[in-house]
Amino acid sequence: RAVRFYKYMLPASLGVLAAMMAPALWALGGPSRHPGERGVGGMSTGDVLGPACLLASVSMLSTLATYVYHWFRFSRTEALHAIEILELEAAPPLTHVVVVCAYSEPLEVLERTFESIAAQRGLQNNPIAVLASEARDHTRHNSFAHLQSITKGRLSICMTEHELEEGEPAGKASNENFAVRAVHRKLIDDLGLDPFEVIITIADADSVFSETYLAQVGTAYCNEPDGRRLIYKGPLNVYRNFSDAGLLVQSLELARCHADAFHGLFSVPYPYSNYSLALGFASEIGFWTPDAMPEDIHTANKAIVNSFGSRTTVLVNAVICNDLVPTIGERYAQAKRHQWGSLTELAWVVALWTETGLRFPAWWAVFASESQRSGSLPSAVMALACYVQVSICVYFVGVQGQVLPAHVRPLLWAAGVSVLWSWIWFWVAELAYWNTVMRQFPAQRPSACRWALLVLASPLAYVVNNVLFFILPTLHALCHAAFAGHELVYRTAPKGDAARRPLCGIA
Repeated sequence: RAVRFYKYMLPASLGVLAAMMAPALWALGGPSRHPGERGVGGMSTGDVLGPACLLASVSMLSTLATYVYHWFRFSRTEALHAIEILELEAAPPLTHVVVVCAYSEPLEVLERTFESIAAQRGLQNNPIAVLASEARDHTRHNSFAHLQSITKGRLSICMTEHELEEGEPAGKASNENFAVRAVHRKLIDDLGLDPFEVIITIADADSVFSETYLAQVGTAYCNEPDGRRLIYKGPLNVYRNFSDAGLLVQSLELARCHADAFHGLFSVPYPYSNYSLALGFASEIGFWTPDAMPEDIHTANKAIVNSFGSRTTVLVNAVICNDLVPTIGERYAQAKRHQWGSLTELAWVVALWTETGLRFPAWWAVFASESQRSGSLPSAVMALACYVQVSICVYFVGVQGQVLPAHVRPLLWAAGVSVLWSWIWFWVAELAYWNTVMRQFPAQRPSACRWALLVLASPLAYVVNNVLFFILPTLHALCHAAFAGHELVYRTAPKGDAARRPLCGIA
């Protein structure tokens, strides 16, 4: 039902964009040609200097508090002492099932993933791993047999074979929906386990688990007052093959993973790719929606609906390390898929209001959460509006030779100081993260020269990446929705080392 709203997304976005141009017009409405001249509304430099300094101070203190908080949050993830492992093992017993969605994946990629699952510590029982394969994948049986042989005695492995039904789109959502339903039939219907004592972890095929990831998910689940209807996620991380990428893609993924790992104190990031929830909760929300391209985001939004607008994501400090998409063309294709998912998700939220009896407070909570999510369609429109406003300012000041109003200049200085302060702490935290948390993973580490180049080029790379991998893919998705008249085909972006790229395909 959400499809009928696709065609309205482009005109609605353009309307919002036009409405957001007012601040730029206000700021330049009374340009002053003399430093001491008063600006709009009679305000001078002295009128706004105090508030500007106050805003800069608050922003800098907030940045410092954020990084101090995350420093203590991650301090226990580098390595746990033996006594802490015993504490994890003393937690109430849970059955952990890891569902790895795969299609024609290189065997060494799957082997690395399943070895990291078999090496989990702090659990009372061995986890169960599910190779969620596609029936059209001719390599699935050989891969399954090999994985069984290398993890024998350490891991219980089973395989599901998903066949596309008529009208069902290919993709991760339909595959994991089939796999988890099969797990539910086996463990709950046949063996009679409590569905809220079975924890499902969804993982990509290129995932390398921290050795205590599942144990820390279980501890977080048990420590919540009622953890049964929540989603658990660790920090986004795609650093394993970091050196395979060029400067732009490396800068992009550094910024993306950093924003997720060192998020604001009052925000909870959405789950991306890898996340956990109780099997009983998955059943309550109808498992996975087969035609939802952003299956992780859609599952989180369904969880919010189920809890009448409450926050449902719990952060876990342990990390799962994945691969990045190394080339610019392939990364753009992935970005276009991400932004198409943001468009379809917003259309689903609109349809949630028009097609269901959901009360307004609960619907508004879902709409507000989706709108504030990093990478959402509203956030992309706001980013585009900011770039247009900055371009207008640059044109009038740099080309026309106009002087900014007196009341604007202190605000710009305050913003500049705050950005510089955040930029310094970004690199301090990132270097510390690589030398502590990332030491447990077989990640490709950049050289000192590459680090220096990344730091120096980061301001320009940030702007280029926002345009190339955020704004342009969003416009591409909006035009596709308005004029193509059909869904975007799900394409798995090639990942991993250079030698593996030809083995990846459509999923």
